[in-house]
Amino acid sequence: MKNAIKVGAVLVAAAMLFAGCGDPMMPLTEDEESVVVNYSAGILAKHNSFQQEGMTAVYPDEEEPEEQEEAEETKEAEETKETEETKETKETKETKETKETKEDDKGEGTGKAPKEEEQPSKESEEGPKQLTLTDALSISKVEFSYHDYSTTASYRQGDYFSLDASEGNIFLILNVNMTNTGNKAVECDLMKKQPSFILNLNEEPGIQNQVTILTNDLSTYKGTLDPGQTEAVILLFEVPQKTADNISTMKLSLESNGETNEIILK
Repeated sequence: MKNAIKVGAVLVAAAMLFAGCGDPMMPLTEDEESVVVNYSAGILAKHNSFQQEGMTAVYPDEEEPEEQEEAEETKEAEETKETEETKETKETKETKETKETKEDDKGEGTGKAPKEEEQPSKESEEGPKQLTLTDALSISKVEFSYHDYSTTASYRQGDYFSLDASEGNIFLILNVNMTNTGNKAVECDLMKKQPSFILNLNEEPGIQNQVTILTNDLSTYKGTLDPGQTEAVILLFEVPQKTADNISTMKLSLESNGETNEIILK
């Protein structure tokens, strides 16, 4: 605005100078000079194409081409980034949904993958092998055969061994014959095999044999059999009295070297 006033004053002064050498310029008061200056500024503003309102001249800022280009590139970069982020979010969501769907299909609606069905072992399907006592003990040229059983409240051997059953129990003795079927002497060391015999009577829980120092205890027998020789040996079990009085079924099992076999008594 100050520039406009100055320009107006210059124009007024110029007009007075070019008016000729006639009468001298009429002196003006400060108020009159202000009116003339304002009038001149108004005329100037009227013919100024950039003048928009009143005495204020605001010229439009023209953006430089480089600034416009940078602004457009920035906008395009932001739009591209938003598009890529939207696409990535969508792909991540679709991948997660696909994975969850597959897991549901595998888990049959449980959200967990189904476990493989445990295949029963061959031994559990078929049960323990049924073997003869000879095959189970497996001593070359030696045959084992079950003879019979007997019961007693106490078992004695000579004057050096005596064993009494506890109250309410009784001893059940399995009598077994051991024969050398070869033509040479055979050393028989069953103590080395450490066999464990389990007796089941009337489908009741099994009872393990008594391990003794008897010379004729089958589970601890150690000796030599001459060709054709037969030795009588025993297996000793302490069982409930009431069970031994009424035996309906009898089963014998042998545990040796980590295997369990059911013995065919014959």
